[in-house]
Amino acid sequence: MESDNTDVPDLTEEDLPPEARRGFEELGLPERVLARVRAVGYEQPTAIQSLFIPEALKGRDVMGQARTGTGKTAAFLLPVLSRLKPGGSKPKALILAPTRELALQIRDELGRLSDGLGFSSTTLYGGSGYNVQNNALARGVDLAVGTPGRVMDHMRGRRLDLSEIQMTVLDEADRMLDLGFRRDIEYILRHCPRERQTLLLSATIPETILKLARRFMRDPAELWLAPDKPAVEQIEQHYCIIEKDQKVPLLLKVLDEERPTLAIVFCATKLGARKLAAKLQQLKLNAREIHGDLIQSKREKIMGHFRKGRVRLLVATDVASRGLDVENISHIINYDVPFRAEDYVHRIGRTARMDREGKAFTFVTREEADLLTEIEQYVNKELHPRKYEDLTSLFWPTPPETLPPGFIGDSEETMVAEQDYVAARPKGGRRERRGRPRKGTQRPRRSSDGQTDGAAGATQAGESGKTGQKRRRGGRRGTPVTATCSACGSSCKVNFKPRPGRPVYCDACFAALKDPTQGK
Repeated sequence: MESDNTDVPDLTEEDLPPEARRGFEELGLPERVLARVRAVGYEQPTAIQSLFIPEALKGRDVMGQARTGTGKTAAFLLPVLSRLKPGGSKPKALILAPTRELALQIRDELGRLSDGLGFSSTTLYGGSGYNVQNNALARGVDLAVGTPGRVMDHMRGRRLDLSEIQMTVLDEADRMLDLGFRRDIEYILRHCPRERQTLLLSATIPETILKLARRFMRDPAELWLAPDKPAVEQIEQHYCIIEKDQKVPLLLKVLDEERPTLAIVFCATKLGARKLAAKLQQLKLNAREIHGDLIQSKREKIMGHFRKGRVRLLVATDVASRGLDVENISHIINYDVPFRAEDYVHRIGRTARMDREGKAFTFVTREEADLLTEIEQYVNKELHPRKYEDLTSLFWPTPPETLPPGFIGDSEETMVAEQDYVAARPKGGRRERRGRPRKGTQRPRRSSDGQTDGAAGATQAGESGKTGQKRRRGGRRGTPVTATCSACGSSCKVNFKPRPGRPVYCDACFAALKDPTQGK
């Protein structure tokens, strides 16, 4: 199999085998799961669901490849819910996803499909506190969904025990390898029982994934559907040649003419996304940005508003190009051309979901013509040029005093406050933040009684009930503090004040974390 999937045919509806057109009742799902399928409104399975689910229900390893937006999440969740029984203290299934957004999407779909079936689950991802996740694992869960980094965190902290795993799922495996999670995935799979079922789904199956599958899967059934290239008949793809300083007027022109129901505007950088969203908000347009500098709770809130239609324009970096399963996205606008043709495919794959129609616009400067050529070669299609004789719109060059008809504006409920961003690193070097002076400055001298020169304030504080000794934030020379080890639960001494939600380890457990081979 070639790494670029060039020998995998594009299967049209007529090319699909008869078993790819079966109904849910013919897939072998138990009645309790079928009832949930009907309850959530699923009517007809997609091709990947029709082919993947029966093979997975047999208990064999399955590797499935299908393009974005074809229902791969339900394709692996339904066999998991069918083959496992709820109850117990350790997870029986582990589902790995490349990004927080995709993990949360899987969590939401799992909640819908498992409602009333008795399963307990937790989602393990970075950017959120440990307490909720720790408590869920301590109570015991049947299903764990997570990103590789946070899953390894809990494993090394001995809070996540994979010894009873019966099923593992690798969702969007190609993206996980792109993000550098190969070693993490191998570490996690090595700690799962060998006699487990492994399901792997991906939009593309490069050679690196085939090597991973051969190493950790047992004679998997291979299901090759259409490669992850956009459905040309469903997505209108346009490009606009534009000067860099005319991108904002062009974007406003497109928004004015197209009047999108929901749209995602992709930028190359977090700073660019933030500036563009601020510009659109100044024009009273209902736009929000989503990128890595937003705290996780705010990202989830913005995505919730976007799904409900309260936010109409989402200005995003490529963090949103995978794992965003939002219905009714009518337009994708590539404000900045992606550097990789694969990223273009994943971006525009956010529209035309589940056989709906959609449009994609790509803004191209003359210096980026080569990138446009690479995109056209990759999708095997020429994009349609879109020319505007005049960039004048309702928003440019004269912004309206009030929002024009047909556009939804801002409300207090969807406003993004400045404090919702991740705080910038405080000014001053690390030495100042740790209480150490800069080079060239003199350290305060200590007197014979242990007080520094100019410590009168501390002495006065001691007279009011506090000691005159200067309080340390922590560090190697801090006063030992009694704490409970997060791994073994024993009492231990540490030279810093433990922070809420952060794990603390005794010397033995910390040494084992640094070198996992110890004690084996």
